[in-house]
Amino acid sequence: MSLPVQVFILGLTTVFLVLAVVVATGNAIIWFVNRFFEPTPVVVRIPETPVSPASIDPKRIAAITAAVNAHTEGEARIDKIEKA
Repeated sequence: MSLPVQVFILGLTTVFLVLAVVVATGNAIIWFVNRFFEPTPVVVRIPETPVSPASIDPKRIAAITAAVNAHTEGEARIDKIEKA
């Protein structure tokens, strides 16, 4: 075999071995973490009850709507108003 073919085969073999080591190391780390560490508990947060539009002062709704319309030149639309 000629030298270029030998170098090509050596390079492909080296790349294959390095990638095999990377995959094996990744699998070993995943196995170790799953085996010896507990998963973090999932916290479910219940959202606060939304403020009904009837409880918001109509003058405030009108002011918010006017401000949004003035700022966006009538391009935007208000879908929902929530208390922060």
